Amino acid sequence: DGNRQTMTFSWWMKRGNLDITDCRIFTAKDSNDDQINFRDASNYNRLDVFFDGTSDGRLTTSQVFRDVSAWYHCVVAIDTTQSTAADRVKIYVNGDRVTDFDTETQPSLNKNLNGFNNNGAHAIGARAWSGAAGFYDGYLAEICFIDGQQLDASSFGKTNAGTGQWVPINVSGLTFGSNGYYLKGQDSSALGDDSSGNGNDFTSSGMATNDQVIDTPTNN
Repeated sequence: DGNRQTMTFSWWMKRGNLDITDCRIFTAKDSNDDQINFRDASNYNRLDVFFDGTSDGRLTTSQVFRDVSAWYHCVVAIDTTQSTAADRVKIYVNGDRVTDFDTETQPSLNKNLNGFNNNGAHAIGARAWSGAAGFYDGYLAEICFIDGQQLDASSFGKTNAGTGQWVPINVSGLTFGSNGYYLKGQDSSALGDDSSGNGNDFTSSGMATNDQVIDTPTNN
C-alpha cells in the first residue's frame, strides 16, 4: 500500500456507449470498494466517486457526460487530512473545479481509504474484484495516478492560447510517488505499461493491438 489519505487521479476520456448501468473507470477493493465510475442510479452519465462502498464519502456530479465527440479531462484529487471538508475530494473537468453536485458527502477527516492505494487489486475500466463485469465503454488516454499529493488540473493540462481549448501537457516531470503510474498507451502490445519510471505496469485483459487508436486528446 501507499499513502491512503492523499492521492490524485488524472485521465482523459472520450465516451462510447452511454447509459451503461455498470461503467467503471478506476476501482479497488479490500473489505469494501472505492470507485470512480458512471453508475449513479439517477443518471448513468454522471461522474460518481465513492469510498468504502458509499459508506464514507460520495460525490456525484450534477453535470452529465454525454458528448461522444469530445475528449474530457478529469481530475479527482484527494486529501482527507484537509480540515475544510469541501477540500478533501476535489474534482476538475477540463481545467475547471466542479462545484455542483447531485450528491456531495465528503470522507471523514484523516480517513485511510479502504481500496485506493491499499495493498489489494486495482483495475482500470472494470471491476477490480471481477474480471468480467463493469466494463468502461470508450477511449482513455494520459492516465496518471499520483501517490502522496493532491494536485489540481494545471499539473496535467493547460488552455491553448490559440484555440481556447483545454489540452494535455507533458507530465513526465511530476513526482508520482512510490505507487504512482503514468499510462500512455504507447505500446499497442502492452497498453498497461507504466511510463512514470516506477514500473507499476497494469496487465491488459481482453484487448488487442488494434484497441490502440489514433484518436487522442490532441488529435480528435
